[in-house]
Amino acid sequence: MTAAAVARRHALDDPWLDQLADRIWSKPEFSMVPIDVDEVPRAPYNGPPLDEHGPRVVFFGIPSDYGTAFLLHLIERRANLVAAVCSARWQRTHPKPDLIARIAGHLGRPVEVTADANAQAFVRCLKAYEPEVVVMASFDQILKAETLAVPKRGWLNIHPSLLPRHRGPEPIYWTIANGDRKGGISVHLTVPRIDAGPILAQRRVAVSADDTAGTLARRLVAEGLPALDETLAALETGAAQPIRTRGDSESYEPPVRQTGLDWDQPFQQIERLVRAGQPDQPPFFTHRGRRRFVYGIRRVRPRAGESLGVTASRLPDETLAVVQDAVVALRWRPVGHTHAVRPLARQQFP
Repeated sequence: MTAAAVARRHALDDPWLDQLADRIWSKPEFSMVPIDVDEVPRAPYNGPPLDEHGPRVVFFGIPSDYGTAFLLHLIERRANLVAAVCSARWQRTHPKPDLIARIAGHLGRPVEVTADANAQAFVRCLKAYEPEVVVMASFDQILKAETLAVPKRGWLNIHPSLLPRHRGPEPIYWTIANGDRKGGISVHLTVPRIDAGPILAQRRVAVSADDTAGTLARRLVAEGLPALDETLAALETGAAQPIRTRGDSESYEPPVRQTGLDWDQPFQQIERLVRAGQPDQPPFFTHRGRRRFVYGIRRVRPRAGESLGVTASRLPDETLAVVQDAVVALRWRPVGHTHAVRPLARQQFP
């Protein structure tokens, strides 16, 4: 199935899940941070039963567009989903059952919520499900060897980069910010070292000049769904052939904090930062004592000796500024993404 076909077709055959899938895939940009869906199903699950005889799968994820899309795909392919695991770490102050939990509950599948997936009590609980495969999509905890050893056939992580390039929690951001011409998504075996396990499947995607992190994330998920299918099928038949990553092409980037624009940079570099920050982590500039978060930028004309920095406001949400080699117009909002300060200290998103 092509990525375009995946993006158009949903065969969940349950009104609430189909509506949820349509809502996610109708977005032009995918978010990598948790989404909050207040609606609850009005009727019991009405789709075909999940497989009760295939490999036992446990899903780990946070309820981002990215993570939710992979969980819905496992349901669409009728995987033998025996449990879903949610993290309490991203919820900060008021933990509650999130969308991942709500979907699993709708299916009648058990839900586990943990702030520490390496705790002995949780590891014992995970072992009790006797998983053959764990599928992890954007889970916000670093896992230790004892936890990773639980599934019999492997612990899969779906990482949105061409591993070993862009290991770390924010690979799509860095793909755009660094001006990469190619992006990708990798299904790999998870090891205690972040995003360093052998690769089982990988897809390449061209990065266009107008891609944001959100538009690229959407295309990467569409390519990642058949890559996950390929991996699960290979594990089931014993045909999986892990590929060791090459150290000479490896890179690791840290979590992205709120980023202030440096006017003494060329337009091209600033423009990439703006696209990398859309929609989750827009960069900001400070004007009249307040931060303004930038969602769009365009070149107005070359710089002709003007002083660097903000010069004037043209519209209520547009400001002219001078950067190293150009005068630019910045579209901004008074607030950034509500999760723009994530991740928490010592927190990672594999």
